[in-house]
Amino acid sequence: MKKILYHIFLLLCIAVFCISAYKLYGYYKSYKEAKDTYEKIKKDNVKKTNGDRTIDFDKLRAKNSDIVGWVYAKGTGIDYPIVQGKDNEEYLHMDYNKKKSSSGTIFLDHGCDKSFISDNNIIYGHHMKNGTMFAKLLKFREESFLKKHHVIILYTPKKTMHLKVISAYAVKAQDQMPITFANETQKKEYITKIRRMSEPSIKLDDKKIDRIYTFVTCSYERDDNRTYVHAVEE
Repeated sequence: MKKILYHIFLLLCIAVFCISAYKLYGYYKSYKEAKDTYEKIKKDNVKKTNGDRTIDFDKLRAKNSDIVGWVYAKGTGIDYPIVQGKDNEEYLHMDYNKKKSSSGTIFLDHGCDKSFISDNNIIYGHHMKNGTMFAKLLKFREESFLKKHHVIILYTPKKTMHLKVISAYAVKAQDQMPITFANETQKKEYITKIRRMSEPSIKLDDKKIDRIYTFVTCSYERDDNRTYVHAVEE
């Protein structure tokens, strides 16, 4: 009897191991496919000439008409196309080529102007456990990192914007973030609020801020946490 129980237990252990190994392989395969997809998109559409980067938006648009921009943050690995879907669910689990993907695509909030001229332009991306997509946004919460890498470059079909990070923090997911402010006072109050919430201390001059660019990803410090990185044009 003991021998039978031993063999049953052994078979169960083997079954659990096989199922776990299969799941791990599935995760690895999914991560690798997503990484390879975006590496190819970058290789085909980002050109570097004498240190300057240009994005071939015509070529990108031919593949996916939802393209609205490209985001690049030196020192983070963030170097991705930005799309805008019909809602904020469409690209959560669909890659740039419109194929199913756990990594999804970096996307602009569907309520924002696709030309990035809203008062608050909100851009979302997954925090993948292999460090891809917007996972490295969390680096901006480190003061030592931010001193060296405080610029995020946002490319659009019409212009290139160099954005300076003014606030970075993690809090419980915000159901509603303002896209439009009623007046200048309301905007200033919002800027004061997000700067107070910032984990690293960031100096900011007194020049007028026209627009805010907010980058959002999941955090895992607590349930339903998000990391928010706010930036403005330099």
